[in-house]
Amino acid sequence: MCSAAGTVTSTTCGLSLASSMPSGQPVLFAECDPSGGDLAAWADLRETPGWSTAVAGGDRSWTGLRAHFQEMPSGLSVLCAPTQARTARPVVRESAARFGSLLGSMSDVTTVADCGRVGSELPAWLAPASLVLLLVRQTPTSAGATVARVDRTAEVMDKLAASSERRVGLVVVGSHPYDPQQLVDAIGGELFGVLPEDPIGAGLAAGAWTVGRGASRSPLARAARELAATVVETLTVPGTVAPFGGSRSESAG
Repeated sequence: MCSAAGTVTSTTCGLSLASSMPSGQPVLFAECDPSGGDLAAWADLRETPGWSTAVAGGDRSWTGLRAHFQEMPSGLSVLCAPTQARTARPVVRESAARFGSLLGSMSDVTTVADCGRVGSELPAWLAPASLVLLLVRQTPTSAGATVARVDRTAEVMDKLAASSERRVGLVVVGSHPYDPQQLVDAIGGELFGVLPEDPIGAGLAAGAWTVGRGASRSPLARAARELAATVVETLTVPGTVAPFGGSRSESAG
């Protein structure tokens, strides 16, 4: 998952997606944002073990990598990135070089990589990814601000499409001021899902979903389950995408 400048939501959306994957298959949430990780602070975890220790170690196997996981209170396995950008940037780049092929080849494990905002350089984790989800977040009170974000996202979509053979899907956050399909028409790509502007649900996701069982019933969580189902179907049947219809849009927002 990644976004253009101006859209700040990839970690929350990534956590929500990873936590909503169908049960029965291991899921890993990996912070792969070169600008630094937020997860350790959000979930009261340690910065290490994580990508720093995995890169420094010599074991490149799945068993060796698991030694660097931490666990959210919800039970989700996570790999934390360093907080500071000057440390995170080389660690994230090296983690992709050393572990990207491994995770990309494991059909029995789903890895959700939070790659943050796309700048002048494309995400290091783009190459091993089976699917790239590009996020664009609307500004409900400002059509002009939304248009600016759409323009930036369209530029990133062009870069992603030109540099990778991987499928690129669009995820829209918010259903106002524009209909999500209008954004897709302007940006390009396929609409994989619409997530609602849900501050309470986002806070529960950022807090490791520890605030009661109601977290799983938030609008964000319900929409994330729809998105997770679409992602799983797309990865299971290459070359197809589950149709995103009006009923999903209504349930998401």
